[in-house]
Formats: sequence, structure tokens, C-alpha cells
Amino acid sequence: MEWLQRHAWQLLLAMTALIAVIGLNPVKDGINEDPSVALGLAGMTAAQLEADNAQSFRLIDVQARFGGLDLIVIGLLLSAILVGAFRHNERWSWWAMWLLPLWGVSVFATILRTGVAADQAPPSPYFSGPIIAALSSALLIVAAPRFFGRRTAGDAATVPATGG
Repeated sequence: MEWLQRHAWQLLLAMTALIAVIGLNPVKDGINEDPSVALGLAGMTAAQLEADNAQSFRLIDVQARFGGLDLIVIGLLLSAILVGAFRHNERWSWWAMWLLPLWGVSVFATILRTGVAADQAPPSPYFSGPIIAALSSALLIVAAPRFFGRRTAGDAATVPATGG
């Protein structure tokens, strides 16, 4: 458990870096990147959506590319927090990293609320969102003692003083 506590930031970094890399695919391929999304939410393939309404398809395709950009930004920003403040046990970074599981749950909840098209399997983010949420939550809980345990006199210099 001690090993996991010390290396939780690296495992979280692998997750956030992977999120950024995964974002490259929708930027490049648009809605065609993950066929499960169009099928799961609209009940149609990307080609069927394009044939049905080219203007709507273009809008959906651009939104998918923006989603890829969002993944890149989320992954890079959270990676920067991990490499900078989190690995140096700055308490604010532990709290900030809870955005990762919150985001994973939000992806799942959005799909759940939107609903899946009749006779279709849920899109892949329906499954990956909760996996990201569960793994990152577990790693953050394991890492918590590093941020909330006893601090020595040397550590006090890194904790901002409160005004009083």
C-alpha cells in the first residue's frame, strides 16, 4: 500500500496523459472516430447521419472534433497539476484532481440522462467514464495521507499561512 501511495501520482498521470492522447483521434476523425457514439445516441451510423442531413452532420462532426480538443486540454491541464503540485504534496492539487472522477461521472450521467437509442448498445464513454471515475477516486483516496497526514516543521514552509 505504501508503494501505491507514493506512486499514485504516476498512475494518475498515465490516465491523464492517455486522455490527452485519446483526444487526438476525434480531432482527426470527427464523428467517425467512435462509431458507438453515433449508433448509441442517434441509432444511426455517421454515414447515415450525413446522408440524412449534411448540415446537421457537419455540426455534429465539428462538435466531435471540439470534444477531442476538450480531451486534450483536460488531459494536459490535469497532467500539469500532477507533475507540478501533486507530486510535491500540495494540498490544493489533491482537491483539484477530484475534477477527474467528477468528469468521469458526468460523462456517464450525461449519457444516462440523454438516453440510448432503441435497440442500440450504449456508447463506449458510458463505460469508460465510470472506470475513470472509480480508478481515479481510488488512487486519490490512497494518496490522501500524503496530503493530510502529520506535517513536520520542514513541511510547514510549503503550507500557506492563514491570515488572522
